[in-house]
Order: sequence, then structure tokens, then C-alpha cells
Amino acid sequence: MLPSAPIWLNDIHSGLNRTRVHRLLTPKSPDALIASVCQTREEGGHIAVSGCRHAMGGKQFLEGGCVLDLRGLNRLIHFNQQRGLLRVEAGIQWPELIAGYRAMHSIDGPQWGIAQKQTGADTFTLGGTLSANAHGRGLTLAPFIQDVEAFSLLQADGMIARCSRREIVSSLAWLLAVTGCSA
Repeated sequence: MLPSAPIWLNDIHSGLNRTRVHRLLTPKSPDALIASVCQTREEGGHIAVSGCRHAMGGKQFLEGGCVLDLRGLNRLIHFNQQRGLLRVEAGIQWPELIAGYRAMHSIDGPQWGIAQKQTGADTFTLGGTLSANAHGRGLTLAPFIQDVEAFSLLQADGMIARCSRREIVSSLAWLLAVTGCSA
């Protein structure tokens, strides 16, 4: 069997982080994402997560490892117009998100907009925005996490953890009850 051609990745801004990776994983569905993570784990490999490759310093790459490119997971799944809540996949980029929810607006419901936006560029994934806890341009606005009600986190073992302020408090209360501690 012939060795595969090297895969080289780099950040799109500085171009100073050219990195050779073992494999580039590009799942297009949640099931394919879970399968990619589980297969890499079974093979004893390591994964770095990447979206649009804006991070500088090579944080989104792993020399000799696998890079999980989430841009194929880019669906806007649901828009609750009454509450202004969006459910999206991690690989959706800001322009897709904005166009998608605007197309879903109905004339007779509340109208929503984006309160704050990433800095300078707009081709960031929401997963990348969340992972960097981006803060946008507004100096008086809180970081992006303040606009997130909940998210699902795929763990290395293939299990999915749901993270929200309400569920973390519930988990803490359960832990305190089990250990006999008080808050």
C-alpha cells in the first residue's frame, strides 16, 4: 500500500502555522461526527477541532494527528421566533446563520436581530465562536456565551453532554445531595 499524500493545513490570517496532519475528518452529519471521534479514539489517535481556521498560533491543528473540520455540520435546525432562539450545528458560519433565520422570520411574529457580532471577519463557525468565547466589537457587551442558552458537547468517548446553566445547577445540586455536602 502506498503512503498517503501529506495533508498540510494553515491558519488563513498569518499563514505562519503550516502543519502536517495525519488525517482531515470532514463529517456531514452528527452520526458521522460521532463515528469519526470513536474511530480515532479506537485507533489511539488524537483530535484537534477546526472550523474556518481563523485561530492563530496553530491551536486548531495537531502535528501528526487528526483534524476534525466541522464546516460540514452547518444546518440551522430550528428557529423559535417567539423566544428568538436558534438551534444550529457547530459548523454553521455567521452569514449562513443570519440569512437562514431571516428567511424563517414571519411577518406577524417578533422580529429579531444579532445583538453583537464577531470582530472584523464574519466567516467564523458558531462552534469556533463559542470555543473562543468571542466578545465582538461592543466593549460594553458581554462575551458570546451570554447569548447561548445551551449546547451539546461531544466527548472523546462518543457520549454527548448537554451544557446549560440550568442543567449544571441541577448536576451540582445532585452531586451535593449524594456527597452530603451543602452549597
